[in-house]
Amino acid sequence: MNKTHLLSHVLRLTLLMLLVNLLTTAAELNIARQGIVKNVPLQDPYNGCLIVREGPGMEYPVKGHVVNGDTVTIEGTSGNWFKISSPKSGYVWASYIAVTDFDTIDSGSLGKPLPLEMVVEGAKPETLDQKLPERQKLLEDNIVIEVDIDREITP
Repeated sequence: MNKTHLLSHVLRLTLLMLLVNLLTTAAELNIARQGIVKNVPLQDPYNGCLIVREGPGMEYPVKGHVVNGDTVTIEGTSGNWFKISSPKSGYVWASYIAVTDFDTIDSGSLGKPLPLEMVVEGAKPETLDQKLPERQKLLEDNIVIEVDIDREITP
């Protein structure tokens, strides 16, 4: 292997290491990014609202909510939670936020949407089995009406 070829490999390796270091540093800084609230279920208990909590966990008090289509400012991450500062300040479940800039947020490590049993108000492991069948029965007993708005409005 000649010196030029060796130097070329060393230079490539150095550039690769610098790039990895830069990306890692940016992720650690949790530089603010924009995101859009998406795919929050429209039925109970969500009703299209993503709960904003005081901390990164279900045990933290609710501060408010954001809705599908809201643009949020992501200040950082904590596990499967995003810390947001706009329009509300607090923590939201990250899988309902579509990050519009992927430079520093690793969306591949985010969890899946919370299961229904995690969201039921006042849910405790011993009462989940009682609440979910009641909700399922309500859904089965009520008729869902679908309306084709375009067809209904067209004269």
